[in-house]
Amino acid sequence: MRKQTVRRAKIVATIGPASWDEDMLAELLRAGVNVVRVNAAHNAPEERREIIARIRRVAGRDGRHIGILQDLAGWKPRTGPLAGEDPVRLIRGQQVEVVPDGQPLEPGRISIEDEALTGQLEPGDRVLIADGLLELVVERRAGRRLQARVARGGLLLGRQGVTVPGLRGRPFTLSDRDRADIAFAAEHDLEYLGVSFVTSPADLELVREELRSCGARAHLVAKIERPEALERIHEIVRVADAIMVARGDLGVQLQPEDVPIAQKRIIEAARACGRPVIIATQMLESMVNQPIPTRAEVTDVANAVIEGTDALMLSAETATGQYPVEAVEMMDRIISATERHFTPGRPAASEAPTTIASTIARAATDIARRWEAVQLIAAITRTGFTAREVARERPETPVVALTVDAYVARQLSLVWGVYPLVAPFAESTEELIDEMARKIVEAGYAQRGDHVVFTGSLRYFPEPGHTDALHLRQL
Repeated sequence: MRKQTVRRAKIVATIGPASWDEDMLAELLRAGVNVVRVNAAHNAPEERREIIARIRRVAGRDGRHIGILQDLAGWKPRTGPLAGEDPVRLIRGQQVEVVPDGQPLEPGRISIEDEALTGQLEPGDRVLIADGLLELVVERRAGRRLQARVARGGLLLGRQGVTVPGLRGRPFTLSDRDRADIAFAAEHDLEYLGVSFVTSPADLELVREELRSCGARAHLVAKIERPEALERIHEIVRVADAIMVARGDLGVQLQPEDVPIAQKRIIEAARACGRPVIIATQMLESMVNQPIPTRAEVTDVANAVIEGTDALMLSAETATGQYPVEAVEMMDRIISATERHFTPGRPAASEAPTTIASTIARAATDIARRWEAVQLIAAITRTGFTAREVARERPETPVVALTVDAYVARQLSLVWGVYPLVAPFAESTEELIDEMARKIVEAGYAQRGDHVVFTGSLRYFPEPGHTDALHLRQL
């Protein structure tokens, strides 16, 4: 029996104290999570090791191909920790001292664990904390210490991110911790590695070189968080494997009204090159504390779907929120409802096909668009390349990726409209098509009598880009 229409845009859920219990993980995956994000900045390798084992166990029990995205901590100035359990209250107009150390926070005294940053601050500089929810304005300097006024108050928690708009970041480097986290990704065969505070293609090449030295296969997700990255977005997109619009840090570097335009530019650049793109931060933020989102949040999610994003990410909603499962279910409902009325279509700025592989992927999509009898596109792929090329064209027809490699299947869990199946490849072309057709029907993606467009490589190549076949068959 044919499955119901599959959701095309994917859901990434960040795991934290509210969701890393095994039973809760199982609920989240059943609710519709495709990729699980683990932030290396907030847990030790020992904790992460167990979290990853739980994700693999739960996904294996359900027969799901779930990708894991690990963020590198990267360079991000943070406040010091809390002295106890209670947050520090900042009141508008209050005078506070800012000091460059890692001492616990105190009323009237805020520590920032980055002397290089505090050393650059001058009177008039704005210091934004916790994605801009709190704001200080520097008034004077006395040696290493700064006097500042609270411009936007609230409750300050420990280890909150600090941003100074307009201050150029330090050159991209890999810390010892970053190198250890890359080695961790290699050890556990993680599918994606998020690279924070990318400013140029060279930053990604530095991480990729370290990955290769560890023997890791992870794809690199370039997190766009700084104006410098926006200035070179087309260069970065070509080097990255995927892109994240990290609206938290980007949103405090830009004026609020500029963020939607930046998001649209990034999506267009990523789609033109066929790179998966993730929209992140505050998608359903109100669901951290309440069971339903605001109408504005629902519209935000729907608009991201209409713009053609591959995936939408939940952060605090699933990591620390009170309603993690409800947040995933709501995200699933919004995406599904939007997709019933709108399919993004081929990006207007999409690069013209320049290879046999990209030409065949476009042809497969065009056949499915022109002939309504086609119910499915089946991409036979060893590396995932063929499936990504088809997804780049945004066909209205569902795409099933047939691969021999479970790792590739988990990577494809991030890609728009692609749903992976793992099966051994037969040696002859006819046997291969017959076997894949049988698997598609067994999995419920099609039924006998349906027309399916098969595309892929009929010869074995260990590297991507050798798609050379297009075959239309009635099952």
